[in-house]
Amino acid sequence: MQKYEMADSETDFRQILWEGQHMNQEIKIAVCDDLAEDRENITRLLSEYTDKNNLYVKIEEFSSGEAFLSSDTSVYSLVFMDIFMSGMNGMETAKKLISRNSRVQIVFGSTSTEFAAEAFDIEALHYMVKPVGKEKLFHILDRFFDSVYSLRTVNVKVGRLEESIYISDILYVEADGKRAKIHTKKGVIDVSMSMADLEEVLPANEFCRPIRWALVSMREIVAMPTDILKLSDKTEIPISRLKRKEIQDAFANYSWRSTRRRMRGGIL
Repeated sequence: MQKYEMADSETDFRQILWEGQHMNQEIKIAVCDDLAEDRENITRLLSEYTDKNNLYVKIEEFSSGEAFLSSDTSVYSLVFMDIFMSGMNGMETAKKLISRNSRVQIVFGSTSTEFAAEAFDIEALHYMVKPVGKEKLFHILDRFFDSVYSLRTVNVKVGRLEESIYISDILYVEADGKRAKIHTKKGVIDVSMSMADLEEVLPANEFCRPIRWALVSMREIVAMPTDILKLSDKTEIPISRLKRKEIQDAFANYSWRSTRRRMRGGIL
């Protein structure tokens, strides 16, 4: 099995963590809707999603297209835009927004599908038919954060300190006595946590435990012959004979969810 070189000193793995933390720039999301109830519903669901996934996000609300365009629109990465607003409608507002911020992702909301074709002409991320429910919105946010950002973090104990690392940077976790080593794309981090501790804080639907001493990110699995997992960095992790069916099913479900998420689009 391929092994990473251990960090030579505390400074080495502190640098690994420092780089991750300073990439954790706050994402700004705008909600533009003239109905307070609809704004509050979307904001509440956004807050629930971002809290659950440990994301660095700031949400700002606007009650009209004019108020939104009078702000610094260049700072927003994602905008939820109502179509039917008094004054400037959502489609007109969106077109002006794109002329200022070509990288922004827009999710339109409306009680009808009348503007759906026009929304896709300007490459909107999604067109939602109201009312907006939790499942609908979470699907959209999954697409946005998976395809554009990888900002979910997990807090780990390094010595007496607690640090954040990107979940998407983790290749696998290896047991080291009562502690563990996290193998990342930048190196290895010794943590003052057990495998059980890490298994509890890492997302269960994205990690599998093919053998007692390893916890593997399914995102990094590139092949799965009968008795090993081959990872993106060429590491090979053995699969316990008793866990083969469980790991095969877990990886199949993960792959299906990932494919479905990438392909999910259109009107919800």
